[in-house]
Amino acid sequence: MKKFTQDKGFSLIEILVAAAISSMVILMVYTSYRSILATIKDFTGYAEFYENINLTMARIDHDFSNAYYKRNHKKISFIAEQNGENSLVHFVAINHRKMRILGGLNEPYPFSDINEVSYFLRPDPNPEYADLFWLYRREERHYDEEPESGGSESVMLENVTGIKFEFKVRNDWANRWDSRENKRFPKAIKTTLKVKNYQGKEEEFVLLSYIDMNG
Repeated sequence: MKKFTQDKGFSLIEILVAAAISSMVILMVYTSYRSILATIKDFTGYAEFYENINLTMARIDHDFSNAYYKRNHKKISFIAEQNGENSLVHFVAINHRKMRILGGLNEPYPFSDINEVSYFLRPDPNPEYADLFWLYRREERHYDEEPESGGSESVMLENVTGIKFEFKVRNDWANRWDSRENKRFPKAIKTTLKVKNYQGKEEEFVLLSYIDMNG
């Protein structure tokens, strides 16, 4: 007489071993996935951080390099002051534009390529970040006898911890300048910008700009 063997299911030990192996595989996949996401986040954060820094420094260098110089012109001045440990600067720059008409044809707006420009810091509006500042750029589309006010302001950069403007004087650097007093414009300007990156670490960037005194 032929005997038939009865098929048996998985034992409890086999189920536990299979579950443990599956858990390990899932954990490895999840860990790899989290690692990939963290790497992407790091690269994205750093890329955005340095892009903002580069754009800001390029704008500052462009403005300084195109500072408008005209000796003994009362409305053309270059003023830099200390505001605590930080600096602020006001000057007139040439910004060439393709569009030369603002406003309507019946109500034209006074406009030229020679504009007032300022750079300065203001505290971060969030009280939780009392040690941080926002870097502002002020621009007025025409220059007048009040080089430190007027025009519109825009935020250039956040998470700034400090900014310093220094001016070449022979073999040294001065942190203050007023062309209304010394009747001179600086030839070289050093900008030191300190910013906290998205990881909360402070980084320092230094820019050297030159004014074309032949303009």
